[in-house]
Amino acid sequence: MQRLALLVLLASGSCVSQAQQWQFDWDWAVSGYQTERRDSDFITPETDKYAHIDSLLDLQIRSGQWNGLFALYSQNLYQNHPQAWWTESDHQWIVRELAWQGSLEIGEQNIDLTLGKIRLDYGVSYAYRPLDMFKPYRQNPIGLSVEEGSLVATASSFDMDGEWTLLYTNSHWTDSDVDAFDRANQQHGAGIRRYGLLGQHEYQLIGYYDDVRHASLGGSWVTVPNQAWEFHTEALWQQQSIGYQLPTHPLQPVMLAENGPAWQVLAGFTYSTESGHSFIGEYWFDERAWSKTDWQQAQRRAQPLNVQSNTQPLASSYAQGLNHYNLTQHNIMLHWSWDTNSWLQWQNNTDWEWLRDITPTLDLLISPQDGGVIATQWFNYQWIDTGNASVDLEFTARFLTGDADSAYAQINDRRTLVFMIRGKF
Repeated sequence: MQRLALLVLLASGSCVSQAQQWQFDWDWAVSGYQTERRDSDFITPETDKYAHIDSLLDLQIRSGQWNGLFALYSQNLYQNHPQAWWTESDHQWIVRELAWQGSLEIGEQNIDLTLGKIRLDYGVSYAYRPLDMFKPYRQNPIGLSVEEGSLVATASSFDMDGEWTLLYTNSHWTDSDVDAFDRANQQHGAGIRRYGLLGQHEYQLIGYYDDVRHASLGGSWVTVPNQAWEFHTEALWQQQSIGYQLPTHPLQPVMLAENGPAWQVLAGFTYSTESGHSFIGEYWFDERAWSKTDWQQAQRRAQPLNVQSNTQPLASSYAQGLNHYNLTQHNIMLHWSWDTNSWLQWQNNTDWEWLRDITPTLDLLISPQDGGVIATQWFNYQWIDTGNASVDLEFTARFLTGDADSAYAQINDRRTLVFMIRGKF
């Protein structure tokens, strides 16, 4: 809170004479969840079904060179157990971003500066981004999600072919609740980034050193050969990685440990049609995740432990493998979305005008080694849009299916339905 108070005082002090330039933007959302639970080899849930309601209020404040994004995130406003109403609700005030951005001139060179809490997202992919190194996005979320930035200091200089950036980041300032895995991966370090353009191609090169991964080297490449196709790839190597490690003895719990060097590599494409259909296909490999052999060993050990009440905590410790950024080493994402407005502009029949405000989306996350599948379908309907205010309705259905012995089958959520209403004013 001392850091927050200091930044707020700095912001208010620099902007007090520019109060008439302050701009406030409000976003709100309420989301209701209905989840059907199932037993896994690691955990037996207390109930077969679970329902709850969350809410989110975002406030963005801009004034001059300052930008702030704040959130009031309330979880479990309602639960399907009446005795738990409000008693287990959790309200968090979160500083998502609060930063100053300006520039200075050194000789004939102009330097862009950023100081404060802000997101640095250098990834170029859809489903997973190895180059989101400092505070990764929650992967493929449904419902409400609050993403925070890191404490950042950057200095950027542009030339005819691209940009050079010196950067320092510290991800320890976290207002939202995080688990032991996220805390262990909080880092601070410094590095250099090069971004460049080569005709219809763009590239990035990043060198970074921090107190968790030690040395890290990453890069990306994006090619857009025509209006329909786009190809992208990105990779990251880190000298040290932290993850959950299987114990050497069956009666020992799973623990966090240093696991040595690790690679993350992703390749994918985007194909778009004139009728508004967009297709994305991506494959990525994450050496930090558990392998198929690791998951099989975890299941074999946990099954007998989960039967006895005195050893159930040992069995549940294996579920910590689900906290990794990727559950499996090999992953495939297939994505489809449809911009109905692009399709309607080619139609002479007005009978389909009702589709204009609807956007369907489908994601298939596949684990090719063990046959697990997570299928997610979104339907977004723009109910109101006045220019100054808007209200959207969104329905999401997520199903965890595929092989019964897959890593995804160890997730206790079999099916989740989400209805969300959100807006701006």
